[in-house]
Parts: sequence; structure tokens; C-alpha cells
Amino acid sequence: MNNELAPVAPQGNSGMEWAEVVLFLSDMSYLDNRKLSQWAEQFAHVTVAGKAERPEEITDGIDWYRYEEESVRSEVWNTILDKVRKNWVLFVEDDETVRLSSFPDKHSLSDRTWTPTLIRQEKEDRSRQFYQMRLINAAANNGSNIFSGRNLPDSTQYIRGHDIELSNHPIIIERESNPISHIDIDEELSVKEYSPKLYLVQGERYFNEKKYVRAAAQYRQLLKMEKLLPYDRLAAVNGLASCLTEQHKWTNAMTLAEESLKAESLQSLPYLIKYRIFELKKEWGKAHETLSQYYRRFSLYSRANFDRNIDEEKTLVSLANVALKSGDRKAAAGYFENLFSFKRGDIDRSLLKKVLVMSVELDDYERSVYLFERMFGDKLPDKLDAQGREELEEIMTLFMSRKWHEYVSQVYTKLHNAYPEDSTYKRRLIVTLTKTNRLDKAKSMVANIV
Repeated sequence: MNNELAPVAPQGNSGMEWAEVVLFLSDMSYLDNRKLSQWAEQFAHVTVAGKAERPEEITDGIDWYRYEEESVRSEVWNTILDKVRKNWVLFVEDDETVRLSSFPDKHSLSDRTWTPTLIRQEKEDRSRQFYQMRLINAAANNGSNIFSGRNLPDSTQYIRGHDIELSNHPIIIERESNPISHIDIDEELSVKEYSPKLYLVQGERYFNEKKYVRAAAQYRQLLKMEKLLPYDRLAAVNGLASCLTEQHKWTNAMTLAEESLKAESLQSLPYLIKYRIFELKKEWGKAHETLSQYYRRFSLYSRANFDRNIDEEKTLVSLANVALKSGDRKAAAGYFENLFSFKRGDIDRSLLKKVLVMSVELDDYERSVYLFERMFGDKLPDKLDAQGREELEEIMTLFMSRKWHEYVSQVYTKLHNAYPEDSTYKRRLIVTLTKTNRLDKAKSMVANIV
């Protein structure tokens, strides 16, 4: 299965007259008139559902649906489905933005083929993805509710009950806020037809609390269900594998991760699970190989709910570290180099030091000098604190071990001139003068010490 997005140029209103957009606001602070105006130009119609009266600044032509404080999302969405004008309706929430290039062509959809929605949440050094059915065929709403549940609207039962097939290419939606933080488990369980995804939400919460046995029970319960969307089944398998990993049940966890990848190769979490297992077992070569496989698929999306990525910078750091532990210093240097290029040289001091040490160990003189000057250029000779002085002496010792005596001599000459009474700098300079055959000057400095 090819999961790479087929590019589709953003379309004008004339190209999307067949689809409407509904924006559900859980908080009025998410109201963005600029975004609404853009959608109004792209889609046939826009409706906003909010708790307050229609704000005066809302653009003419955009409908406003006010819902009561105690209303739940599934009720609101089902109600709006009864009122829309077009056959296809896309539901979005709060701060979400739609990647229009991922929007399907009308002719790829039918009452038997729907397109899923992949919601990407970018947060700090990692990203997460969630699958939901958001593009709904309103024409199918012939008296029966498509969305079940309460504040976790779900159409699994409808889709499976009507043998609806799902397209391979999802609509991409991006957001910063957490799409499941508002879920109240007890409230969702109060209705008969709750979303199967509820087990994933509860499982993740238990997992984050390190309650791995309870989390595993949630995933196992979900896997007992017959009518699941493929994204949710993969998420349950991955969740269970994660729990088993943290319980050190590595053989079973590895089996589940392999089964998950066999069902859908373009995922992230199964590779990260395998990497975690090899890391815990200190099998650094296998850990390096597995994380490399993950990194090669980094830019692709998967068909697994609750999948997650660690960002590229953190991945490169982990690759470099695990390559070092596996004894592959050349590969580690390559990762550090890639990281340096990725960050355009703007990396923190601790990482810069790692790259510098690796360059010295690989006997790359020019690169080592360049990185040393990046690390110390603005601190020499008179801005070194105690930590900086310790780091400098460590790096200079490494330079000396490579017989780069001339450069070390230049550094200590500069420091000695700035601090002529510092005996450490003086002794180190004498050593470098001896190594560079400037014996007369070395003897003169020794005599002055005496």
C-alpha cells in the first residue's frame, strides 16, 4: 500500500461546491475569522457551532449554530447533519486547520467509499496522530444518527454496519491542542453506543501513569471487538506491545510489534517499541538498525491511530548516541553532521561538544578546529567560567592526543598572555612549546617559573 500523499492543488470554490465545513468550537477563544473566510472561499458553505450568540464580526454568508452548555458533540454534529445543504460535510474543531492539498476529489467518494481524517498534533519534540471519520456523507443520514458516543463522536458502528470502505489517502488536519484531553471516561460510558476509541484514550492515560497492567487490559478489551476500524485495531496492538515492553515481557511485545508492521509497514510506534526493547536489553547494534528503519520512514504517515513520532532533531541525537554505543563511530559522526546541518549550526553547547569530540576521535582536524572555535571563539581569552575552563582543558587534551600541538600552543599562548600569572596555562604552554620544538622559549619560561 502506498501511503504517500498524492498532491492535489488547492481548489477554488468552484472545485468544492460539493462539500461543506462545520467548525465546532468548544471555546470561543478558538474563533478565527481569517480562517473562516478562507474556508468560505474554498468550500460551498461554512457553519460554526458555538456556545455563545453569533459574534458581530462573523463574515456574512457563514451560518452560526448556537448549542447549549450541556450539549455534547455527537448530538450537535448529528443535528447539524440534518440541516446541511450538500451531501458531504467536513467536521473540524477548535484550532484545527485543513491541509487542502490532501482533500479528496469528489469522484473518489461515494456512499460506499469514504475518506478518513488524520489529525496531527504537534507538541514540543514529538508529534501524535489520531484517526477519526470527519468527512461524512450527509445523504446517508436518513433518520439514523451517524455519530454515536458523547464528546468523542464516532461513526464506527455506522461504517461497519453499512459495509463502507475507507480510502487509502486521508484528509490531513493539523492542530496544537490535545484532541482527547476533554474526554470524560465515565460520561462516555453512560451511553450504550460509546466509541471503541474510548479504550485507547483510557489505555493511554493508564500507560502515562505507569499503570501498565490496567492499560494492557484496555487494549485487550478493544481487540476483542469484531467491528473495529483498522486504525483502531493497530493502535490497540501497538498499545498492548508498549505495555508489555515496560513490563519486560519483551518476547511477546516484539511479536506484537512485528505483527503490527506486517499489517501496516508504514508506522512509527512499532519501530520505537522494538528500539525500546533493544535499548533495555542493551543490544546496541539492533537498536541502531531499528531506529534507522524508523528514521527512513520518518516523513510518511501511517494508518494507525494514536501513532506518534519523535522529532527529527531528537531522532538524530538518539541515532548518534546508539551508534556510539554499538561501536559505529563513523555512523555516529554522520548523524551528528546531519544534525548540525539540520540545525544550521544552531545547536546547544552540550550537543556541539559531542560533535566536536566525535570529530577529534575521527581525526578530522579541520572540522575539529572549526567546531572548537564555534564553541569557544567568543569566550577566549577572558570569558571562561569554571565549567568552560574545564571543558577547554578536556578538549585540548584530546587535541594533544592527536598530536595537534601547534594549534594547542596557539590557544595556550593566547590564554597565557591574558593571564600571565596562571600557572596551569603556563605549564600547558610549556608542554606545547616542547612538542613544537621551541625549546629555547620553553626553557626561558621554565627559568622564569623557578
